[in-house]
Amino acid sequence: MFDRPLNRTYERIMGAIASLNFLLVLFDLTYIPLRDFWLLGKVRIPLIQRIVYLPQPLPITPLYDPVKGIEPHRTTQAYIATVAKLRQTIAEQSVDAPATQELLAQLRQQSTTMVSTNPFALANKTGTLERIKNLMRLKVFGRRDTSSKQSFERFWSAEYINAKDWRANLTWFEQQIIPLMATNYWRGYGEDGGFIDHFDAIDIPFNLLFFVEFLGRTFWLSRQYRGARWRDAMFWRWYDVLLFFPFWWLAPTWAWLRIIPVAIRLDQADIICLDSLERQASQGLVAAIATDISEVVVLQVLNQLQKAVRRGQFSRWLPQGGQHLNNIDELGELAAVVVQVVIYRVLPQLRPEVERLVAYSVDQVLRQVPPYRRLLEMPSLEALPIHWRQFLAQQMSDRLFLLLEQVSKNQSNSHREGALLVSQFAQKFGQILSTELQEEEVGKVIQDLLVMWLEEVKINFVRQTHIEGIETVLDETRALQERLEQGHLKQKR
Repeated sequence: MFDRPLNRTYERIMGAIASLNFLLVLFDLTYIPLRDFWLLGKVRIPLIQRIVYLPQPLPITPLYDPVKGIEPHRTTQAYIATVAKLRQTIAEQSVDAPATQELLAQLRQQSTTMVSTNPFALANKTGTLERIKNLMRLKVFGRRDTSSKQSFERFWSAEYINAKDWRANLTWFEQQIIPLMATNYWRGYGEDGGFIDHFDAIDIPFNLLFFVEFLGRTFWLSRQYRGARWRDAMFWRWYDVLLFFPFWWLAPTWAWLRIIPVAIRLDQADIICLDSLERQASQGLVAAIATDISEVVVLQVLNQLQKAVRRGQFSRWLPQGGQHLNNIDELGELAAVVVQVVIYRVLPQLRPEVERLVAYSVDQVLRQVPPYRRLLEMPSLEALPIHWRQFLAQQMSDRLFLLLEQVSKNQSNSHREGALLVSQFAQKFGQILSTELQEEEVGKVIQDLLVMWLEEVKINFVRQTHIEGIETVLDETRALQERLEQGHLKQKR
């Protein structure tokens, strides 16, 4: 309702500004971890141990280091300056010159200090120092299980320099070690105890812009809809608050949450389309909670029914002593319907079985008559009683079904008496059934059966829900919605 966009051009301009702000936030959040890349322009791929160089159009670290309060570390910068001065001194004089020997001694001392004090710890680059030490061990001794201090001591000696060609050694050091040292830095602390960070100077103008825009947009929305107050519009556009929330002050690492309003604005400006993502997200969310909710609701209802049955409320649900709502005996009417269905619909379909049952009953009755038993004992006349029995059973069945057929169709007035008898039978059946169901013993049996049946319903419901999954229902719902949308489009055309 309240997410209706304003002017399309305005939405795109604000979406572009929000995207720019989000990119600056991402750059700020990743600047410290990726500072080595911005400084050296190379990326090390861990799995294959290869370095990929990427050209940079302009130097980034001199521009952004002041924003994060980063300064060159004095210890490592002095070391780098000493190495540069050593190359110049050897080139101008020689390896054996007193000035060269003095610089080599300084480098040995600086190396010992660097290994002992670890100036890389403040920048969280202790791993860089370990890499430097390993490179020096491999360079001087050819293995990593030696002393790093001894490696530096031997490397910065006149004998090693003369024996290994000082130009090649210094070139190796400048290519392998100096770039690693250059990544170290010093970062000052602020009065709040945290590192100095001036990103707020960049983010505050965006915060003010989006805050003013939030007030104006929500005020406009409250005027567009009569039933919406200004506060209601603010609650509806809650995600815009993330654009001017001062993450740089309260929670810097959570500033990436601005991707939510940025994505929504870009979608509203038709720059990107989030329909499929929204559909999948909503379906996943609904699927995650719908199964639990449906199970809880259904099981709660079934549990309440079981408790009610166990408390003996089943018999209370039956009509007592003529007390009926709307003066209708529901149980009696139900019994009458059951009797009518049995007599008029079920029994005609069971005619062969009924005839056999009647024949058996006739035979059992006739066997009580002595002449009938004597006829059965005579070999020559034993077929005659069987013929009588079948004839009587057929005649009785025919009369019964003919009566039922004529009564159900009301063909003539001559069968009103039969219809009356059937009606009285159904009414009496309902009264007797209602009375018997209220008996304690019958009610106890029905109560136990209902409890067991409800328990089976619960188990089967949970099993079937987990087998089919709620996603099937959601897919069917989504398909129906798409059909409705297609139907609306066809109607518009």
